[in-house]
Amino acid sequence: MTKDDFGFEMRPMNLGVLGSHTKNKKRSLGKNDKDIVYMRAKRCEGCEKKIDQSEMQVGHKIAYSKNGATTLANSACLCYRCNKLQGTGSLETLKKKLAGTYGKRTKKTTKKKYTKQKSSNSLKIKMPEFKMPKFKF
Repeated sequence: MTKDDFGFEMRPMNLGVLGSHTKNKKRSLGKNDKDIVYMRAKRCEGCEKKIDQSEMQVGHKIAYSKNGATTLANSACLCYRCNKLQGTGSLETLKKKLAGTYGKRTKKTTKKKYTKQKSSNSLKIKMPEFKMPKFKF
């Protein structure tokens, strides 16, 4: 490796195919970065529950599977339950799931209530009462 004028190592940059951006294979933060994420929130950013640093899990605000980077800006302090509930979704989707509004329409529609008719004789025609004759055997 060659060094620049300030003594830092200069590494060649991998540009990938035809200069396209290649995704960093690293999916987790280091210990110092995890400490920063915890100190920034000190609670689960999903359910707002206060958690200890030992209980904390780091989640992505924009999921890694949806091209979210593994950076401090894209990291969220989550409890175990919220991290599992988030899955491959975003932090915004997780909050909707927790609020019970995920997948629901934003505008409420009212359904017409079904009312059962009182009788099948809606014309109110009086039918004569029929009595069975008594037979002797």
